[in-house]
Amino acid sequence: MPQSVAELYMGARGSLPFEDMSQSGTVSGAITASGQSVVVPIGAYNGAVFAWWGTFAGINLSFEATYEPNLAIWVAISALPASGGSPVTSLSNLASANAYEVYAPGALAVRVRASAFTSGTMNVRAIPVAMMQDIAPALSGGTLSSIGAASSGSGALASVARLASAAATVNATVAKASTGRLYKIYGYNAATSVRYLKLYNKSSAPTVGTDVPVVTIPLSPSREFDIDLGLIGQYFSTGIAYGLTTGAADADTGVLTAADVVGLNLWVA
Repeated sequence: MPQSVAELYMGARGSLPFEDMSQSGTVSGAITASGQSVVVPIGAYNGAVFAWWGTFAGINLSFEATYEPNLAIWVAISALPASGGSPVTSLSNLASANAYEVYAPGALAVRVRASAFTSGTMNVRAIPVAMMQDIAPALSGGTLSSIGAASSGSGALASVARLASAAATVNATVAKASTGRLYKIYGYNAATSVRYLKLYNKSSAPTVGTDVPVVTIPLSPSREFDIDLGLIGQYFSTGIAYGLTTGAADADTGVLTAADVVGLNLWVA
């Protein structure tokens, strides 16, 4: 049977120590019914590789990540086939072996979950890995000759995209209208319920509910959020855009109440 995060990290007193999330390792499991999942904590890593094999048919898989400490809220996340190709958040009607990699900086754990199942046994191996995304120029006016070393330029990040106070909409916004990287997100969720920040690879304002986010980040209620994506950051090949909703689903269009999210800042280059 697939192991849950709780099963992997349950302490002697029946609690789930947050500190133990850094002790990530390979997880093996099997999916034999709809709703089952294989979860791998990624701790200090920034991604994972999922590989599966066996004799099975008609399995639909979703790739998901959790960012909040209770590990109770899971959101869709993009995955890339190990053989190369376009990113996906789910796969349908699987019947053969394959492998996909997910890049989830800041996530506490990632998983594959069966949303449909016909027959057989899908054996799954999940391996946390330290991934290096596409290297793109991250410095204003310069290029990178190697990680952490600029061949020219001032070394300053280009800009900070700011939203002082969210409107009573989905707040569809372009942070950067061209290829770029996102390095840090900071703000405060003043609402008493979870709100969701959705990031899109677009050079124009996203059509929230129709466009598919690259990443969906739950913002815990009545607290600040400070998301650091590291020195390499998250690469967006077209542009960096975002929206804010009350629901996690890609198709959700739930509008915020005015001032639910305040002081939202995105460091982009």
